Amino acid sequence: MKLELHLIQSFGPSCLNRDATNSPKDCEFGGVRRARVSSQCFKRSIREFFRDNNLVPVGERTKRLRAEIGTFLPELEPQELVPFAVDAFVDTYYAKNDSKKPEHSSVLLFLSQVELEEAAKCISDSWADLKPFADARRKEIEKIAAKASKKGATPALPLEGEEPAPEASDDGAAGDGKYKNLPKAKEDKTIVERLRSAALSSDIALFGRMLAEHTEHRIEAAVQVAHAISTHAVTPELDFFSAVDDLNKDDAGAGMLGVTGFNAAVFYRYALLDFDALELNLKGDRAVALQTARAFLRAFVEAIPSGKQNSMAAQSLPSLGVFVVRESGAPCSLVNAFCEPISTKKKTQGEQESRGFLRDSVDEFAGYWERYAKVYGEDGITEKALFCMEKAPQLGSLAAADKGSAKAAIDAAMKALGE
Repeated sequence: MKLELHLIQSFGPSCLNRDATNSPKDCEFGGVRRARVSSQCFKRSIREFFRDNNLVPVGERTKRLRAEIGTFLPELEPQELVPFAVDAFVDTYYAKNDSKKPEHSSVLLFLSQVELEEAAKCISDSWADLKPFADARRKEIEKIAAKASKKGATPALPLEGEEPAPEASDDGAAGDGKYKNLPKAKEDKTIVERLRSAALSSDIALFGRMLAEHTEHRIEAAVQVAHAISTHAVTPELDFFSAVDDLNKDDAGAGMLGVTGFNAAVFYRYALLDFDALELNLKGDRAVALQTARAFLRAFVEAIPSGKQNSMAAQSLPSLGVFVVRESGAPCSLVNAFCEPISTKKKTQGEQESRGFLRDSVDEFAGYWERYAKVYGEDGITEKALFCMEKAPQLGSLAAADKGSAKAAIDAAMKALGE
């Protein structure tokens, strides 16, 4: 079973997702520049929506795995070796350490709470075997710190939150990459299997994860999320701002000047949920898979990126949502409905005046659905569920699928999935 999600959503002046120049992201589509919000940006906001509303279990994406695993560890002796044992364990079973900050991993690691607890249990169960590697790792780091001291740097054992010692030179003294090839634990296949079998959180099951060094932890995403793009051409704008120094009584000028980029646009958003893959990622637990699917549907509609919200408050929910449940057939993004950008000019058919970007986008989407269904048919579709806020939209055959509210549309889609 697959579930297509289509949304038309308008945002007023906003900068939800910035590029390297601190301006709203954009792209070219259909020969014109479009506003764009990346899929990664929306996925982040969906994960935070899960967490804030306590909908489903969520994992942690971090380089600071030492601290996270440490919260689940029992008292082990000698206590001073515990941080180094955790680092040696992470180095062996997940990813090598950062060459400048050995208490951090070199890449972001995405683990569920169950996986973190299982890792702590594995460390506790294998404590006797881990201690020699932890001690060797501690001594190696202390040796590097001592070399740094001889070179005139301040000797320091890197701790969580602290800056590492100075960079290493070619003679092995303190220098760039000095914490490479630290001692790590010997891999145990039983531990590998225990970690691999630990239950995933819903967000990992949905969005997947990639670990190049340890492919046994790779999870194929059950959800594909498209970049949201505007249905019309967009010209980026700049907001000039100034701030007054409240305590400056001598100068009438501003205390700070600056510019920030923004735009305003109607977006088409699309995602595809493979429910069978989601259930597989969740170890066949159908109840959790259904709970996760419902949470994703709600979050996809309601979650809004946090970028520049304090200064722009761009919190607008979708005007149109269409959920299509398929048993078979090829799912399809309907972004090509807007390959020819919506404009304020008269429409070519019937010389109808534009009713605004939002209503015209809804009409264009519904018209494209009619053409798509005529050419490719609707075989394999078991449910179409729709909600729409626009007055008198030209929904065509989609009108029969209007459930009246977002909640009712989600309920209908979930019923078709087997909830």
